[in-house]
Amino acid sequence: MRRARFFCVGALIEGRNRVSAVMERVLAARALDFGLPAPHPLLRSCVVVPARNEEATLALLITALAGQRDLRGTPLDAASYEVILLLNNCTDRTAEIARELQQRYTRLQLHVAEVLFAPHEAHVGRARQALFEVAFARFQFLDRPAGLILTTDADSRPAADWIAQNEAEIAAGVDGVGGRILLEPAEQATLPKGVRRLFLLDIGYRRALEELRSLYAPEAHDPFPRHHQHFGASIAVTAAAYAKAGGMPLKRSSEDVALYRAIVESGARFRHSHRVRVYTSGRMIGRAEGGLADAIGWWHARARDAAPVLVEAAAAAEARLLQLGLWCRDNPEKIPPATLVVTPDPPPSGQAAEIHATLRTLRKRIEALRPLSLAARLEPARRRRSRGIFLVRPPGVSPGESSATNVTGRDACATAR
Repeated sequence: MRRARFFCVGALIEGRNRVSAVMERVLAARALDFGLPAPHPLLRSCVVVPARNEEATLALLITALAGQRDLRGTPLDAASYEVILLLNNCTDRTAEIARELQQRYTRLQLHVAEVLFAPHEAHVGRARQALFEVAFARFQFLDRPAGLILTTDADSRPAADWIAQNEAEIAAGVDGVGGRILLEPAEQATLPKGVRRLFLLDIGYRRALEELRSLYAPEAHDPFPRHHQHFGASIAVTAAAYAKAGGMPLKRSSEDVALYRAIVESGARFRHSHRVRVYTSGRMIGRAEGGLADAIGWWHARARDAAPVLVEAAAAAEARLLQLGLWCRDNPEKIPPATLVVTPDPPPSGQAAEIHATLRTLRKRIEALRPLSLAARLEPARRRRSRGIFLVRPPGVSPGESSATNVTGRDACATAR
C-alpha cells in the first residue's frame, strides 16, 4: 500500500493549450501527491531523483545540486530550480540524511518525499515515473509547458553547470537532452587494470560508432561531437515534450531508455550533449538492473577469465550506418527503422569481432571518410541500391521500398553485453 494521496486533477488542467489535453489529464491523474509546497512562480527547472538506501552517496549529490551555477559561473537563482527527492522503500538512514541536508542547504529548494511502494512496484522504474509525473503536474499548475524536467541518480554528481547546460541545449532548439555520464575519476582510477581497459575500449567503440553515424546520417539538432547515452543519470525533457511522448512508460528497469524512445518516436528532437556532464559511482552492486554496475561487473568477469569482448564488426556497422544514411536522405521527415539505428547487442553470428580490433578499423574508416562530402560517402550505397542490393534491409521491406516503420531502437547501451 502506498503512503501517498492523488493530486486533485481539477487544479492541474487549467490553461492547457499547447499539448494534448487528454494526455495531460491522464498524466495529472496518475501523479501522486507528495505533500509538496506549491511550486515557486519563477520555477523553470525541476530536478527529480529516486533514492533507495543511498545513505553513503546522497550528500555528494545534494551538495552538487546546491552549488549549481550558470554558464558565467554565477550561482543559479534559487527560485529558478528545485529538487524533488523520492525516498522509496528505504531501510537505512537515507531519510535522516536527507532531512539533515535540507537543514544544511536552506537556500536550495529541496523537497523530500517518502513512499512505500507495494512489492510489484518497488523498483526504480515506478519511482522515476512517479517523479516525472509530479514534476509535470507542477509545471502544468504554473501553465509552463517549456518547464524543464531533469533527472539524475542518487549515486551521481552533476557538474556545477549541469542545469545551465541542459537549459542552453533546450534553448538551442531541442526538446530533450541526454547528458554525458562519466565515472568518478577517483573510482575509475581504482578499477582493476583489466576492467579499466575494457571500460575505456567501450567508450572508444561507442564514440567511434557515433562519429561514423554522424558521417553517414548527420542530424542537424544532434551533431557530432555527441555520445550514445540517454540514461537515468542525466536526462532532461520539457513538460510539453513529455506530454507529447505520452509520459514515461512503466518499466522495472531501462525506464530511461523507454522514455528516450517515446520522446523520439513522438517526433521530438533529442540532443546527446557532450557539454552536459554527470559523474557517477563505479560500484559493482547497483540499484537498477542493467545499469553501469552490471556493466562493470561483466567487464570484471571478462577480464578475470581473459575472455574476448565481441561487438558488431566494423564492416557490419559501416554497412548498417551507410544504409541508414541513404534511408534518411530519402525519408527526411520520417523516423528510421530500428534495424538501421540499433547497434545489435549481442551481434549476430558472422557479424561479431573483438572490440579492440574493431575500434582500430572504425578509426581508420572515419579518418578516410572525414574529408569527403556526404554525397560521396553515400555513393557506394546508392550504387548498390540501384542494382537491387541492400546492405541491410529492415524486416518486411522489399528492395526499392521505403520503410515507414515509426520506431527508433535503443542506441548503443552503456554495457558491452
